Amino acid sequence: MAKSSPQTVNTSHKYRKPVTLLFVIGCFFSISYLYLSHMPVYVSVPLAFASLIVAGMVIANVNQLQGGYGLYMFGGTRGIGVIDSLSRTNRTFWKVFSEWGAAMSFGLLSYLIFRKSIDKRTLALGIISLLAVMILLLPNILLSFKFIDIPGVSSLVGDISTLQGPILAYPLALYVITVFGGFFLFMIALIALEAFGVISSIGAAALGAVTGHPNTAALSQQIPGLVPVIPGITIPFFAGIFALAVILIVHEFSHGVFARSAKIKIKRIGLILFGIIPIGAFVEPDEKQVERLDKDRQNDIYIAGIAANFLFTIFFFALTALMILYVMPLFFTNGVAVANTLPGYPAYNVIAPGSLILTWNGQQFANLGSFESIARNDTPFSTINVVTNNGQYTFKTNATGKIGVELEQTLVAKAKGPQNGLVNFFYAFFVLAFVLNFLVATINLLPVPAFDGWRIYKNRIKSRKILLAMSALTIIGLIILALPWIWA
Repeated sequence: MAKSSPQTVNTSHKYRKPVTLLFVIGCFFSISYLYLSHMPVYVSVPLAFASLIVAGMVIANVNQLQGGYGLYMFGGTRGIGVIDSLSRTNRTFWKVFSEWGAAMSFGLLSYLIFRKSIDKRTLALGIISLLAVMILLLPNILLSFKFIDIPGVSSLVGDISTLQGPILAYPLALYVITVFGGFFLFMIALIALEAFGVISSIGAAALGAVTGHPNTAALSQQIPGLVPVIPGITIPFFAGIFALAVILIVHEFSHGVFARSAKIKIKRIGLILFGIIPIGAFVEPDEKQVERLDKDRQNDIYIAGIAANFLFTIFFFALTALMILYVMPLFFTNGVAVANTLPGYPAYNVIAPGSLILTWNGQQFANLGSFESIARNDTPFSTINVVTNNGQYTFKTNATGKIGVELEQTLVAKAKGPQNGLVNFFYAFFVLAFVLNFLVATINLLPVPAFDGWRIYKNRIKSRKILLAMSALTIIGLIILALPWIWA
């Protein structure tokens, strides 16, 4: 076999950066085009995946990186020194931090799962923290609907006046379940409830088809419980990239800090990318050294990333609250826009989606609540005068007293200028970082292979059959949650 000449190798190296840059730019512009073209999600998502696969395969090939099918690992030894420094500072804090994360993750059960090694005061702090997250933070996950494209969600919240205060957003039983089993049982309960809803919808639609009374609403009203997080397609590109990078880095760095505090060698750290999008990070410890640790020390390493994501959930929620209360009102005011018009109604294809509603029958309003108060006065076959930023329209309502517009709450800039885009970027970044940190933490608790939860349960559950049954039921539940994408 002929050997490659040094000149060939140098030529290959010469074009490595330009080719990589070309495919990064090409992938970015293709995703941007798909986003701006407003194609249906079931069209844009597969095309985006295809673009990312091609870009990822070329980038990995050209740079001789480990990976395949668009996925590749980019890393090295840079950053290990930072992990070493963090692991040597205030070891007591890191121990309490891990125990707090365990209490957040498994509630009162953490006292048994971790063999009663958790300090009772830290356990109490964890229980108080998870209740605070449920009451104060989780109702505000609706803020993300402004930035995450979910089929079936047309009413967007999360503008200046919509920050939720303390509210019992869930049935009391769910609070009891969460205190007992932490956010692990919280997620299992939500998956079970959502899966039951999807199955019920499919059953209602099937029964309607058999009896000759089609019930399409049973399916169309079901919102997917799983959403692919793709910057530029389902979330804003730049804010999404930054949010994902922060989430992945803090998660994996925390694993690394606890590994080094246990004297485990770190081989390398880096990012896992799909095309040009970071979808994971990694800290590669010496697995043989990890396996020699006792189970409690291993679990400290596994729970560390989850604990970090919970902590940053709270941190980014605080930043989001500050943005909404003190920054956004300086640049924006609330408004109401047309999200969509409904077929068969008077306004269908007349008012353009995105139009701002200025007055409704001569009355002004700044949010959906105020609009609903005004719209209650609309009667069947009455005249409605609508003034928008794109023109004035007059309609006759139908027999239901409606003209067929779906409205969404939005932000209206007080003045034109580049500052609006910058403020909106930070708002989107904080909201996404808050919500996605929580989702990454809780999803990692699931008993699914490659997740941190799987490793923890594997250390504690002796029966492999029970472990595999837990994993199979969870995966089936997640697949059911994704079914509404078929008819979205």
